Amino acid sequence: MANTKDRSGSSTSAAFSGDVQINGILNKIPAALALDDAPVMLPEVEAPSLEGLTAELTPRPLTQDDLLDRLTELVREHAQRRERAQTETVALGDEVLLDTLGYAKGRILPFSIQENRWALVNPDPLLPGFFEALVGRQVGLSVDIALTLPLDYPVESLRGASARFLVDVKEARELSLPDAESPAFIASMGKGATLVDVMRQLGEDLANERAEEATREAREHVLDVLVERTQVEVPEPLVDEEIRRRWAEAERPLLQRKDFGPDELQQALEAWQQDPLTRADATRRLKIALVLAAIARRDQIQPQREALESIEGFLTGPARIPREQLQRVLENDPDVQERLSNVLMQLAVIDHVMSKVTLTAAPPRGA
Repeated sequence: MANTKDRSGSSTSAAFSGDVQINGILNKIPAALALDDAPVMLPEVEAPSLEGLTAELTPRPLTQDDLLDRLTELVREHAQRRERAQTETVALGDEVLLDTLGYAKGRILPFSIQENRWALVNPDPLLPGFFEALVGRQVGLSVDIALTLPLDYPVESLRGASARFLVDVKEARELSLPDAESPAFIASMGKGATLVDVMRQLGEDLANERAEEATREAREHVLDVLVERTQVEVPEPLVDEEIRRRWAEAERPLLQRKDFGPDELQQALEAWQQDPLTRADATRRLKIALVLAAIARRDQIQPQREALESIEGFLTGPARIPREQLQRVLENDPDVQERLSNVLMQLAVIDHVMSKVTLTAAPPRGA
């Protein structure tokens, strides 16, 4: 990469420690925030009424394109993969293992720092020209990519800005896609004897996913209503600290492994803290956590054993954390124990709240 420092890192240093992994996963659970050690005085919150709560279950309708997109994903999953040698070049449709770092307006581009990320080399509307620039590049080398961020880029202040990405192409795989109509592929799917059977089962799977999505959206709507009933005001320093903690778990370890200095670390943190969408998300999550804590105190909620088993299953499920590693971390890390305790409490309160909600059916969106 075009810098005097060694930004490449190494594959042996890529793995996060168990406690960081678990904290990162717990952070993805709605309202999984610990407020006990907040650095500023928390606002006093009066628990809102749970009377008259309603929410609509409105699953998104399935389209033919949805089914074809899912079939395309499954075809790719069942592709034969050949590791490209270091002397070969990347081709369109390859899978590549990347380390990336982006700059825009002379500063680190928020959320652009990624390590050991597998990606498909196909055009991406969010980063026009990024993956196209990898085609023909030699595996194992670094690429300096210049592009213009699109006008619908998520960070509003960077829309239309010139950006530069430093990319390490660490590995590449050539994919040989199976014929979706071949008997071998259909048999490998285990969803029926014909492609029609496969598509019918995919439709049922997607319908179930949409139903679960609608349930999550109904829950999020109820949480927003509770926040509105409470009129919670969150101090800005608390928002800054919440973002700092998330940045410290998600991005700081990568930057430290790549030998970034204190000034660069501070710059990367400030990029997160100054992003309006990140601030809005952190503020909402903090409000929800404060409201749920107030409800837990008023209604004397206690987590049930089933909630702990559910969380353990979530953390140790496919492609997550081995159960023995989870047990080891929980036995030796008080911070993770406290985080898990907070998650269990908040999930118990959410279950309590949702038991008071009247759910109504609505026509599918777009119907």
